[in-house]
Amino acid sequence: MGTDATRPAEKTRSPHTMARWALRVLGPVFCLLAHVVYASELPQGPTEAQVKAAYLYNFGKFVRWQAPAEADSFDICVLGKDPFGPALTHTVAGERIQGTRIVARDLPSIAEASKCRILFISKSEESRMKPILAGAKGNPLTVSDIPGFAEHGGMIGLVDIGGKIRFEVNLRAVNRAGITVSSELLKVAIKVIGMDEPKETAR
Repeated sequence: MGTDATRPAEKTRSPHTMARWALRVLGPVFCLLAHVVYASELPQGPTEAQVKAAYLYNFGKFVRWQAPAEADSFDICVLGKDPFGPALTHTVAGERIQGTRIVARDLPSIAEASKCRILFISKSEESRMKPILAGAKGNPLTVSDIPGFAEHGGMIGLVDIGGKIRFEVNLRAVNRAGITVSSELLKVAIKVIGMDEPKETAR
């Protein structure tokens, strides 16, 4: 794990390249298509890390927080072993959400989660998932690709469905944190836990 310092972006890449790619690739997702494909299916397509990084970036556009931020930046944090490499930094470089600049950074401890708007919990933290979720209550949108994440109290779980990255939403966990998720986001989730009538789409 790195420190909580902002990750440096590679100088060889335009700051807006990954953000523009995220909008092109994930734009259809949030227009109710939600068919992001692995690089294994598209020879020159995005990597899994790039797809997941773009999801994190776009989730921030479809979520609103009641609690004020404890930082001057919109922080997307990673707890545990970083699965993104430079992909997340490239995706958010030079971008803003709700008028606030986005910063991607590693989180050294769950005790600092209140400074994050979105918290990605790495698979390396699976054995500690319960105390981590307890420590993260009250501010960040929790996201992970740990199997069964949403079913076990996480807010958004990234899942691999036939080589495509899709997502599940635990609406109960989201509501408890005082977070509002756009209905457009819920429409493209493959599963929403905690609605009056449980919703699960065909996979």
